[in-house]
Amino acid sequence: MKKNSIKKIAADMYVEQMKWSVWFIGIIMIIYLAFRIIGRLLNFSFTQNLLVFSAGSSMVYMFVIGIIAGATFLPQFLKLGVTRTQWFYGTVVSAILKSVTLALIFSIFAGIEYLFSILFNFEIDGSILNNFPASFLLYSFNLFVGYLTGWLINIGYYKFNWIVGFLFIALSVAFNAVYALIWENSIITLYSGNLNNFELEALAPSGLSFPLSVSGTLGIMLLILFIIRALTRKIFVKIK
Repeated sequence: MKKNSIKKIAADMYVEQMKWSVWFIGIIMIIYLAFRIIGRLLNFSFTQNLLVFSAGSSMVYMFVIGIIAGATFLPQFLKLGVTRTQWFYGTVVSAILKSVTLALIFSIFAGIEYLFSILFNFEIDGSILNNFPASFLLYSFNLFVGYLTGWLINIGYYKFNWIVGFLFIALSVAFNAVYALIWENSIITLYSGNLNNFELEALAPSGLSFPLSVSGTLGIMLLILFIIRALTRKIFVKIK
């Protein structure tokens, strides 16, 4: 393994999991196009843009690969002389890169789609462009939180027995619930053009402004990462 193992781990995990993501992106695109075609044929209104359409599915996808990859790569890297610390930070960097990449890919497709809607005169909701920086950030947050909560469940089951593993499912659900509360209705608000970029406008029933919502989200992320790091610092790994 190279001296800068964190970069190597992050790159290897990123490339491997983006290979999985090609299938996911393709499936989402096919389903989305099917909705568009059926909408035209049956004459029903379908104006949702691709970024909004893919948001929920992308978060679920990242949650699933977080469960799959959370500790799956650890034994393989330990065989190569990687430390648990290097693996942890490499995984975090990889997850951030995947979150931003998927958000960027769907954003680019949504932008191309919007241009086509102008050229070929079909209806689509382009209001997301009014708040694109905030929308992009929130989309990336969704994916990263999804991955972290999946990873947390995986580590819980890997380190403890299946009974304790259920507690980690509950903990993951709790983190997702708090995250959803912070950003309740925010996707609708951001995508509808009601928020002017980073204007200090309340997004949630709790009255949190955009900066406070971002701060709360970062707090949740750091807390999950702290728990995962504490659990994996001396985790026992069976290397076959």
